[in-house]
Amino acid sequence: MKPLFTALLSFLFAATSFAANTQPIEEAFNRYWGAYAKKDFAKAAADILPADLDEAKALILPVFVAGQASKNKEAQEICNAFFGRTVGKARETMSGVEVFAGLNRIMAATNPDLFEAFKEATTSIIFVRTPDADNAEVHFQISVRGQGDIDAEKLTRKNGRWWVRFNDDPKAIAAQFKELFGRP
Repeated sequence: MKPLFTALLSFLFAATSFAANTQPIEEAFNRYWGAYAKKDFAKAAADILPADLDEAKALILPVFVAGQASKNKEAQEICNAFFGRTVGKARETMSGVEVFAGLNRIMAATNPDLFEAFKEATTSIIFVRTPDADNAEVHFQISVRGQGDIDAEKLTRKNGRWWVRFNDDPKAIAAQFKELFGRP
């Protein structure tokens, strides 16, 4: 009986310790989603892994710079949303944060109702899964007017800090926009 009690006690201490270790993960997630829901995309990007932002910039920015020459009206509108107030040669040297913000300005322009809903939404973390010491998944629910949707964000720890991962494949995003910009 005593070995079983000791094993149970050890498990409870480990579970308590594990739960406490998720706080920095949850804080990074909450900062990111708090800023994102308010359409403060630059502030949200401050919690995205810098290497992910650099990769997105390297793959996506050249497509938009080239896309400016498209004759397609939809492509022009998308480019205008992406670049926002950035003009001239400054478009060619946008940062990874600015590229992230530009992509999300497109999303906000094409889905304004989604971002209106985010204003009154509540986000609840359901659980945090840590497959290893440097990677985590935050499973959460977004609720609006009694309706909820469940999603997950991946996070990685680099240099002692937790970072949200760029959700989508930058290569796929670049290919989709390249195809759109290439249409007449």
